[in-house]
Amino acid sequence: MKKIRDLSVRNRLLFSNFTMVFIPVLLLLVIGGMIIIGLRMTGNSREKEVSLLWPESGSSLSLQMSLSQLRTQLDHQNDSQSYKLQEICHNLEEHGLKLAIFKGNILIYETNRGDSQSLAIQVHNQHPQPGPIFLWDSHQLIFRYISSKTMMQVLAVGNIPFVIKDSIIPHGFKDVLETLAFIIISIAACIIILMGIYLSHQLSFQIIQPLEKLRYMTGEISKGNLNHPITSDTHDELGDTCREFEKMRLQLKSARETREKYEKNRRELIAGISHDLSTPLTSIKGYTSGLIDGIAGTPEKKEHYLAMIYQTSITMEKLVNTLFLFSKLELGQAPFHWKMVNIPTYLTHYIHENSTSWQLRGLAIEVNTHILTAVVNIDRMQFQRVIENLIENSLKYKKGPTGKLTINLWGISPEQIRLDFTDNGIGVKKEDLPKLFDSFYRADPARPNVADGSGLGLAIAKQIITAMGGLIWAQQTTAQGLTICIELPKVKVGSHEETFNH
Repeated sequence: MKKIRDLSVRNRLLFSNFTMVFIPVLLLLVIGGMIIIGLRMTGNSREKEVSLLWPESGSSLSLQMSLSQLRTQLDHQNDSQSYKLQEICHNLEEHGLKLAIFKGNILIYETNRGDSQSLAIQVHNQHPQPGPIFLWDSHQLIFRYISSKTMMQVLAVGNIPFVIKDSIIPHGFKDVLETLAFIIISIAACIIILMGIYLSHQLSFQIIQPLEKLRYMTGEISKGNLNHPITSDTHDELGDTCREFEKMRLQLKSARETREKYEKNRRELIAGISHDLSTPLTSIKGYTSGLIDGIAGTPEKKEHYLAMIYQTSITMEKLVNTLFLFSKLELGQAPFHWKMVNIPTYLTHYIHENSTSWQLRGLAIEVNTHILTAVVNIDRMQFQRVIENLIENSLKYKKGPTGKLTINLWGISPEQIRLDFTDNGIGVKKEDLPKLFDSFYRADPARPNVADGSGLGLAIAKQIITAMGGLIWAQQTTAQGLTICIELPKVKVGSHEETFNH
């Protein structure tokens, strides 16, 4: 069941307005019902009700009403309704009348035993002619009625003056009723006022406060403060607005953090480029100066100087190409040519063809494929660059003249494969593992020479693997060395799988 605070603002306003109208109407109905019930409890006759509502009429109106009821009852009287006739007679007797009722010549009711003859004589003396009469003066009331339908006759005589100055309802009872009415009306007014205050407070709490919170947060965001969250546990339009505003705040905060990260990377990139270009430029400048100053006096020395200048230029060219590739990858502008490749076959062929050159440089490579078929969607040239960067990293940080790199290919699930590149080199401290994929990071700060690497190899590998929808991370091995782990999603191609053919 929805709470009131979860209603829409429109429905909540409609509910509040309806409640402010409904409660007063309900109270009026309750008060009216209590008055009616109270009047009914004063007796079956309407004497007290009439005297209460029209006190200036005294009891005359209620007496006339009772006589009218008596005439009606005589016209419709039967044996099953005798109790009604007696009830009307008792009401008239309470006014001071004496009654006698005949059915034909048979007496069926009289107020006091033996009153019927005296009543008939008094009525005859006042009005000897037959037929109905109704005489009411300042001294007495004489009433006779003969029903033509039931042949019943009623005689009523009483010393009741037409005008009675004293009200039938005691003043004390009237005062009590007036006081009770005042209390009830006061309580009803208090309830209406309190209900209005409560509804106004609820509207303020559920509408005005969220708007104030939004206004405050808008000011904070305009000042650049994005660290204060906006919370709302309601499910109306304002709650949705607060949640959307919170999403916007998080997006702005994420965008600012990303911008700051890019700015930091840009500064580090400029610093790294400046550092890595200064070393080969200094070498070229030194060798060129030696040639100009005539230090290289022999043809052999001149040839050596020129060869060193050429080799340093090639190193600089590689560095510039690497920087250009890294910049394009980071901006998402590097082209990828996707092909479905059977990775076990591709990896085995590639390592087998190039293992001799790496072995001559002092690195033995072993490949263990624990699965025969695993099709992945990759750019073969870019993926080859990843493998080369990881192998170059193992070559750079091997211990001694020779090192070993073991490549294991696993199928960790029906949807993913994993490659582990584990070497036995000098390894990396645990706290430095997250930094390995940062640009221009070198595990050994004592080796700043560009010839030993640009510090962008693992950063480029991470950009390429991420573009392929995979993950790459580093972890320590149980012994010495380092393990680079790569996870890539497999491609389901039905019964046919395209494999790499060398």
